[in-house]
Amino acid sequence: MNEDYLWDKTGEPDPEIQRLEALLDPLGHKAGALPAWPAPRKHWLPVTLALAASLLIIFGAVWMLRVPRGPAWQVTTVQGTPGISRAGKGQSFSTDDKSRIRLDMDDVGEVLVEPNSKMSVVATRPEEQRLSLERGKIHAEIWAPPGRFYVNTPSAQTVDLGCQYTLEVNAKGEGLVRVSVGWVAFENDGRESFIPADAACATRPGKGPGIPYYEDAPQALRDAVNRFDVDADESAAGIILGQARQRDAISLWHLLRRVPPADRGRVYDRLSQFIKTPADVTRDGVVAANPQMIDSLWNALDLGTTSWWRTWKTHAPK
Repeated sequence: MNEDYLWDKTGEPDPEIQRLEALLDPLGHKAGALPAWPAPRKHWLPVTLALAASLLIIFGAVWMLRVPRGPAWQVTTVQGTPGISRAGKGQSFSTDDKSRIRLDMDDVGEVLVEPNSKMSVVATRPEEQRLSLERGKIHAEIWAPPGRFYVNTPSAQTVDLGCQYTLEVNAKGEGLVRVSVGWVAFENDGRESFIPADAACATRPGKGPGIPYYEDAPQALRDAVNRFDVDADESAAGIILGQARQRDAISLWHLLRRVPPADRGRVYDRLSQFIKTPADVTRDGVVAANPQMIDSLWNALDLGTTSWWRTWKTHAPK
C-alpha cells in the first residue's frame, strides 16, 4: 500500500482503501448545506454495520495486545503503586525501590517479588511454568509437582523439586539460592547442583552452579567453597575436606564431581568416612568418574535417590 495516499491522496491508492472510501462516502461531510440523511435504509445500514465491525476489530486487537492470552499469573500489589494485574507469557515487569508484588497461580504456587527486581514470564504451559529473574530477589512457595516450575537466571536455571526457597541475582548476574523447605536443583549445560532445605548454593556467569553447603557449616568451609567455585583453588579443596562434618558429605559429593581426576581419590576417601560405601562402588571407578557409581554414592547420602532426577532429565522441556 502507498502510505502517501492515506495522508494527501497522492500516489496510487490501494484497492481495499478505495472500497472502504466508497462505503463510507455517504457519511462524509459535504461543503455547503448540511448533508441530507441517506433516506433509503438499505444504503446506510450496511455502512453502519461495517463501521461498527471495524471499530470492534480495532478495539479487540488493542485488547489482545494489552491482556495476556492463555494461562497467566495473577498479580497482587503488596507494597507500592498498583501495576499490572496479570502476567502472561512474554510479558516483562519490574519493581522499583518501594514496591513489592505477589504472583499467584492456583495449581503452581506463589512468588513474592522484592523491590528493585526485573522479571519476565517465559512459559505458562501445564508441564512448564517458567519465569526469568534478570536481577533482584524473589521468594517462591511452590506446590506444583516437582519439575514443573523453573526460574531462569543469567547463569543457571532453578528446577523446583517441591519446596520453598529464596533466589536473588545481583547486577553482575551472580545468583544465590537458599532453600527453606524441600529441594531445588541448579542446572546449566549439564552442570548440576542439588540443594536441600537449610542449604545454599551460588551460581556465576561463565561458571554455572557451584557447590552447595549447609548454612550452619563452619565459616572456613563456606569461604573455601566460595574460593573453589571462583577459581578452582586446590588449597580451597583441601580446606573443604578438612573442615567437613558428617552433614557436609553433600558438599563433598559435589566437590568430587568438580575436582580434576588426580584429586578424586582423596575426596572419595574423605567422603567414605561419612557414608556407608555401596557394594557396587569402587575407588578406581569413582576416580574414573563412573556415572553409575557416583549416583550410588549420592543415594548413600540418604537424601533421596537420583532416579527421579535422571528420569526428569530425559523428559525435561527443551
